[in-house]
Amino acid sequence: MHKTDLISDIFATLRIAGELYFRAQLSGPFAVAIPPSQRHIRFHIVLNGSCWLCLEEEEPVPLEKGDIVLVPHGVEQSIKATPDLAPTDLAGLIASGALLDGVLRLGKERDKAALLCGFLHFDEEIEHPVLALLPSHLHLRPEDMATVPWMRSTLDLISLEANLGEQGMAAIVSRLIEVIFIQTIRQLAQTATDETKGFLRALSDKAIARSLNAIHAEPEKKWLVEDLAALAGQSRSAFARNFAEEVGQTPMDYLRSWRLTKARMLLTTTHLSMGDVASRCGYDCVPSFSRSFKRTFHIGPGSFRRRGLEDGH
Repeated sequence: MHKTDLISDIFATLRIAGELYFRAQLSGPFAVAIPPSQRHIRFHIVLNGSCWLCLEEEEPVPLEKGDIVLVPHGVEQSIKATPDLAPTDLAGLIASGALLDGVLRLGKERDKAALLCGFLHFDEEIEHPVLALLPSHLHLRPEDMATVPWMRSTLDLISLEANLGEQGMAAIVSRLIEVIFIQTIRQLAQTATDETKGFLRALSDKAIARSLNAIHAEPEKKWLVEDLAALAGQSRSAFARNFAEEVGQTPMDYLRSWRLTKARMLLTTTHLSMGDVASRCGYDCVPSFSRSFKRTFHIGPGSFRRRGLEDGH
């Protein structure tokens, strides 16, 4: 059994994709309220100047030139000149004509802040713990990236593309922000400590990671908890306890969830027969697979595939 690139496998299967929303040129006492969006991962990149990110029940986050902040859970957020300002809803600003040719302009003075704003989206029916257990926001400063040259280089390229503003900029920046996000997850996993919680800790735990590698490499295999515990080099009870604490699910629940996650991807990106999809995802027969799929996603796999084709996926 080969070693699986867990992070690549997870994000390829979740079909995570970046999208640039607008460039913001802000001056004066600006305060923009960005409404909640179903589980989108919002991002803001500060190209010039400074501003504040305000999240409900969180301390305001100061942002400076070169910073990037990711807000994973689609919550309401505000970008402000100072934290005490009352924000204006983004939809109202757009309706008033503040957004023109992909640039949101507020104020007539010299820019206090210039930002790139957008989001990452993914299969929203999937509750994978790598996303569910992320913190309220991820704030990356230039000094944080000094020891990770490839991340710094990616951000420099984003800034260069944004400042040039040439054809293809939005597509290039969207792809690069995917790179930044995945690099961030990798970095967080590599620097995880005993105090780190959630799936990031599981990725850094060599014993648990071996069991996750096995599940991802061969989701069709008839895994038992005992098999996975042996790979981790732990007793059955210790493994089951450690896995649940770090991953947030029991080993069998994670296996079941990952199989169905894989099935959603195969149904929309391949022409495999329903039987082949079921077999590759560990089900002995199509009826069993269909029942499990519908129980989890409230739609049968056939209907799900047809809906994906109609939506152009």
